[in-house]
Amino acid sequence: MNARIAERLNEIAALMEFDGEPFFKIKAYERAARSIEDSPTPVQSLIESGELSQLPGIGKAISQKIADIERTGTCNYLEDLRAKFPPTILELLRVPGIGAKTAVSLYREIGVGGLDDLRKAIADGSIARVPRLGPKTIENMKQQLARMSTQAKRMRLGDAWPLARNIVEALAAHQHARNLVAAGSLRRMERSVRDLDIICTSADPDAVIEAFVELPIAERVTARGKTKATIWAQPGISVDLRVVPDACFGNLLQHFTGNKEHNVKLREHALRKGLSVSEYGLEDASGNVITCVDESGVYAALGLQFIPPELRLGLDEIDLAKRNALPVLVELADIRGDLHDHTDWSDGVCTIEEMARGAAVRGREYLSISDHSPSRAVANGLTVERLREEIRQVRAASGAFGVQLLASSEVDIRADGSLDFPDEVLAELDIVVASIHSSFRAPKEQQTQRLLRAIESPYVNIIGHPTGTLIEEREGYEFDREAIFKAAARTGTALEINSNPARLDLSADLARKAREAGCTVSIDTDAHHIEDMDNMLFGVATARKAGISKERVLNARSLDEVLAFVRHKRPM
Repeated sequence: MNARIAERLNEIAALMEFDGEPFFKIKAYERAARSIEDSPTPVQSLIESGELSQLPGIGKAISQKIADIERTGTCNYLEDLRAKFPPTILELLRVPGIGAKTAVSLYREIGVGGLDDLRKAIADGSIARVPRLGPKTIENMKQQLARMSTQAKRMRLGDAWPLARNIVEALAAHQHARNLVAAGSLRRMERSVRDLDIICTSADPDAVIEAFVELPIAERVTARGKTKATIWAQPGISVDLRVVPDACFGNLLQHFTGNKEHNVKLREHALRKGLSVSEYGLEDASGNVITCVDESGVYAALGLQFIPPELRLGLDEIDLAKRNALPVLVELADIRGDLHDHTDWSDGVCTIEEMARGAAVRGREYLSISDHSPSRAVANGLTVERLREEIRQVRAASGAFGVQLLASSEVDIRADGSLDFPDEVLAELDIVVASIHSSFRAPKEQQTQRLLRAIESPYVNIIGHPTGTLIEEREGYEFDREAIFKAAARTGTALEINSNPARLDLSADLARKAREAGCTVSIDTDAHHIEDMDNMLFGVATARKAGISKERVLNARSLDEVLAFVRHKRPM
């Protein structure tokens, strides 16, 4: 319910932009949506206890609208806004590269009210009448529309994970369901998933399947058999349930976790040993079947080191497992701090002290307060004067909750590669995260030089979300990866694996290449709210998929080691 209410608030914010409402009002609804989405307490409970208005960014007026939405699914203000525009207007914001300003211009200038209108405007050339839309931008829109029409809709890992967890928890309450696990691409921690695979064991499969198809999130049942059922779940994703006896649970879990390439290579390996592999067991030439109650038994029977789920990608993992040479992967418990976090000084919703308390609850030893620099006006970026005052307050609050605070900044890398603060100001910070937030469509050569200039700065310690990708929304900018990774390794500049589920940037495949180039990575949450700190799980999973051990992770080190990493690069 919280997610649905947050979705309605975000819809209000988007429609307000089309309606020409002031920037600060739009941001108020976006901030309220984030607070609702991040709240671990159901909205209904917050309303009943009178605590709704205590959430950050939720005043009396927005509280009333939230209460109406919770009760009826909508509110008068939202319905008034909807009545002003075509029902398809928000489709425009799903096109990578089309932000709110462009969408508003398309609607006001030539009446584009959805994707069909946009396709027609491109086809008949009328889109050229929209100011500031050049031929390259229009061609990019055309390509993105073509790509959207051919791509199956996928759900981000950060959305699929809690959904799968809720399904597993609901079925676990059933007396006949055992060994419930979400397998498939979710268990491999892919950035996005097309569907969910839930597996379990039971002596009464019919009873478990009956409970599954009757889950409240099941919009319709698309298949049902004796050991398998499929539902279409409310958020818009297909969910499979498979039920087997306890004896072959390990075989089923292994089969439905590895990707296609991994399972093909595993079968080829098994055939060379005279065995065939299936979800029901390992069968030899005489027809004898080996069943395994856990996955480790499957790999052991094939003479292989256990392969962690995140590595089952059909790359080199089976060859490494033959030699017992798989890396010891970084784990969530190895993470000692977070080096990229925001507060209400810029576009976060919590105070410095609240973020420090949240870090302490999660066992972090240190936390870097990295609010935005001036160029990010949309994110309330800090001037030099405000930054220096924040540094003073960060120093004063450090250690108050057993967490050491670092005075930092997420500094914009400008189009020419220069940084948003002068060196004398950067020198006052404990650590500097440099990120690109603009000019995404610059040519590959320019982006490469832009990043190289930042990496060569003695004050830049981490390149934040290095490709600028937004999963299922925006492709990253192009740059010479080999040159960037080589420079980062040479200069001692860490590359971020941003744990925000909308980013997961670097991706696992690029993080693997960065690891091979000798780079250090920093797994950060880019938290804008206390609850965002829990996204560290997704960043660590991404690093594991890249085969990264804790020795390569900057924030798996002690604070003294982190500060030594910073000093090594700075001028003496």
